[in-house]
Amino acid sequence: MSDINPRDERFVAAIARSQVPLSAFLRTLMLRSMADVDDVLQETHMVLWRKRAEYDPERPFMPWACRIAYLQALAFQKKQGRHSCHSLSEPLLEDVSLLSAAEAEKSDEKMKLLELCLQKLSESRRRLLRSRYQHQMPLKDLAESQGRTADALSMELYRIRAVLRNCVQQRMETEVAP
Repeated sequence: MSDINPRDERFVAAIARSQVPLSAFLRTLMLRSMADVDDVLQETHMVLWRKRAEYDPERPFMPWACRIAYLQALAFQKKQGRHSCHSLSEPLLEDVSLLSAAEAEKSDEKMKLLELCLQKLSESRRRLLRSRYQHQMPLKDLAESQGRTADALSMELYRIRAVLRNCVQQRMETEVAP
């Protein structure tokens, strides 16, 4: 039996999904090094967890998380005794932050659409994608295991990616259309 309630489980999943976009977002804020980005990201995750009761699950997660990351980056820079490595003004950093948050939210939405599009694929195609990308199976080994050439398998993966790309684009256009 799990000690974590379902809302907290969903929140942890949202934090996990946000790791890469938040890291990219923090890099746009002119932190000096990847170590600084990692430090701020870790602190951001801690603050997100402490403030989880304040989060409204009906609203998009990424803009809220990016706002907290932005505030953590400012606090980190002040604590380090610097404004930023490029001396950008705080209003300009906030503008960059808002643009980056919008991009992160778009990325989050694309991931949700991709998950829907993946469900439309046959099980054999999903299994092929999992083997190649999730389990990082080398193309040559995967082709051998299926009795195919690496070129034939590469073309199959290309076609699957094209189907997924088109599906995501169509869904995005459908959601944007009035």
